[in-house]
Amino acid sequence: MLDTISRRPVLLLAALLLACNGGEEGRDDTNGGDGSSGPGTAGETEPAATGDESTSSAEDGTASSDSTGEPPPVLACDDLPPPTPSALHFDGVDDHVTMGVAPELGLATFTVEAWVRRDGAGEEMGTGVGGLQLVPIAGKGRGENDDSIYNCNYALGFRGNVLGADFEDAATGGNHPVVGTTTVTWGAWHHVAATYDGTTWRLYLDGQLDVQAVADATPEASSIQHFAIGTAMDSAGVAAGWLEGSVDELRVWNRALSEAELAAGMFQTITAGEGLVSRWALDEPDGGAPDSVGGSSGTIVGAAFEADGAVLDRGRPPSVLVDDPPVPPALPVDSAQLQVTVGDPDPGDEHVVTFHLREVTDADDFTIVVLPDTQYYSDVDSPNAGDPQYFHDQTQWIRDNREAYDIRAVIHNGDIVNHGDRPEEWVIADAAMARLEDPEDELPEGMPYGVCVGNHDQDTNSVDGDTAGFNQHFGVSRFAGRSYYGGHYGNNNDENWFHIEVGELEIVVVDLEYDESPEPAVMDWARSVFEAHPDALGILNTHFILGSGGNFGTQGQAIYDALRATDNVQLMTCGHVSAESRRTDVYQGNVIHSMLADYQGDGDGGSGFLRIWEFSPANDELTVRTYSPSLDQWMEDDSSEFTLEVELLGAGGDFAEVATVDPATGVVAVTPAGLQAGRSYEWYATVSDCSHTVSTPVRRFTTQ
Repeated sequence: MLDTISRRPVLLLAALLLACNGGEEGRDDTNGGDGSSGPGTAGETEPAATGDESTSSAEDGTASSDSTGEPPPVLACDDLPPPTPSALHFDGVDDHVTMGVAPELGLATFTVEAWVRRDGAGEEMGTGVGGLQLVPIAGKGRGENDDSIYNCNYALGFRGNVLGADFEDAATGGNHPVVGTTTVTWGAWHHVAATYDGTTWRLYLDGQLDVQAVADATPEASSIQHFAIGTAMDSAGVAAGWLEGSVDELRVWNRALSEAELAAGMFQTITAGEGLVSRWALDEPDGGAPDSVGGSSGTIVGAAFEADGAVLDRGRPPSVLVDDPPVPPALPVDSAQLQVTVGDPDPGDEHVVTFHLREVTDADDFTIVVLPDTQYYSDVDSPNAGDPQYFHDQTQWIRDNREAYDIRAVIHNGDIVNHGDRPEEWVIADAAMARLEDPEDELPEGMPYGVCVGNHDQDTNSVDGDTAGFNQHFGVSRFAGRSYYGGHYGNNNDENWFHIEVGELEIVVVDLEYDESPEPAVMDWARSVFEAHPDALGILNTHFILGSGGNFGTQGQAIYDALRATDNVQLMTCGHVSAESRRTDVYQGNVIHSMLADYQGDGDGGSGFLRIWEFSPANDELTVRTYSPSLDQWMEDDSSEFTLEVELLGAGGDFAEVATVDPATGVVAVTPAGLQAGRSYEWYATVSDCSHTVSTPVRRFTTQ
């Protein structure tokens, strides 16, 4: 997403301009399929935008009258029958297409391109040690071993919400991964491509270069691993990883296509061309997955055809001038305009523009609860022990107040127990945290939560990796299969992550083990998780980041240095030191708030105090409050209750259609009716040329 208050730039198929009395000039960025920009001087229409006053289309495509009682103009799509494409759908469980070894697809230079619509998380596979965890789209191989013909020739898939690709080289079997930077939105068709020219990887999204990386190695073209779609297979044809979504018009070339070639051909069916090795239409009339170019026809296993494929051979979608305005002032309610500049890469096309609007209010507020060190609730023999009931009161309060506070997740700062090698302490902690896991109608998996390893959770205090007790009770097996659990680093749960969604806003929480000398590989992994979800709100949780004076500890400094340039990381949280402190750091415009809260030194093990993070999307704010369910007491000093600025674009409710302009050309602007002063609103537009529909990113504005 690109919003008027965001620091995160993206590439767009359509651009939104938030204008007041004509708006302001924007940048010259473009993102049309052919790289062209749209016109900026066409006329403007301003229909009313709410209630019965807006122009709209009935579901059967016929025109409805506007508020004057006069029929609207002839709709742009009335004389053009809708396209009837098809595609192959994969269920994310076991559906796939296999081509066998397919030696003709063993390539040292290549392009793999396809249309893909991702509908769900799917399941990841690994490309080998030093490689990637990917939800596979298509490729020839996966991680097996580093013995020449058993190496992965090439793999293309999703690394989180961005593209990723990898190969293992012919010389050493080493991996050479590349990861994209732009979010691939779910539920929409995207053209994806990976090219390798013998030296450099390039990933393309919707015809535009996303990222490139030098590998300077030769892929294992003699690999006997199998080629597959929707999964990845080893040399025995054993599958791993599953795509949940659909694939259409998949092509493999023996050379690296240029950006211009990809952009020119992405909206066409291509059955011949220099270097085209294989092509699978994946259309229902074919009755299967024949290779219309080469000899690598596929066998469909489980996957089914659907009548909702990519729209090809009907021109190109609208391309629109991308604008990135500065933060606008509050707009007068009677002159706030929603504006789209529609370009026409195919002369003669007409377009329909529909505007969608929602007010963001206090009803969209939500909460995350943070549990500081609970070690003295689990250790009943400690001189500092607090009653284990404090721990149970905390987790039970979360469940009892889920609806009242709209609690979406729980973060534990570590030191779950006081002695990691004492089973009786883990039994207490296990029972208290298990209260979060009880299913209910709206939470069939219980309350999403994540935990990190504190130094007391290690079997030998402060010895990183000595975590047998933690992994026995809070290891991978406890979380595997839960939709919110994102995964882990290495072969245990010492470093892990989870995610939730609030509206369209994804929140990603990475949990790191206490380690005063963190490994660079772990820091790289943590950064890669956040980078794989570039539009998410990123939260880093580990046991020790700050001291009582707000200074970084050794691990905290290492984490901050590793993540400070990762622009979606906004919050870091920790315990460990019995105190409260916080700091805010800014690096090249990226703002990270770090917070310490730990109450174990109060003489009663912490008295059940916890942190309540109350997020206000309407104000882009986080208010932190401190409360003990056991004592029913609040801490209200400035260290215990405060407000921080955070970016929360997308965490709103449902959008409503407020205006349709049909036909629409050039600059299209509407002034919504019914806006109220002092409110926050989010909006987006869809632009259709009757064959293709593109959506703009969500934008935010306030009124005065």
